[in-house]
Amino acid sequence: MSNAEGKKPLSHLIRFATQHPVKTLRRNHNKAIDNTGFGLGQLGGCLTFAAAVVGWLAYQYVVHIP
Repeated sequence: MSNAEGKKPLSHLIRFATQHPVKTLRRNHNKAIDNTGFGLGQLGGCLTFAAAVVGWLAYQYVVHIP
């Protein structure tokens, strides 16, 4: 593996990610928002909404079982 582009080797990045998970998550979260405009807050909102809808449907199913 050549390091001609000046990139850090993958083993260094994995070691850093395991030693500093919060820093890695924060850095990658900012990169994701910059690239896509979609971050963890939006993902959490979508998953919460989906869970609420599925829960409401399950409740309606259980309540209306003959």
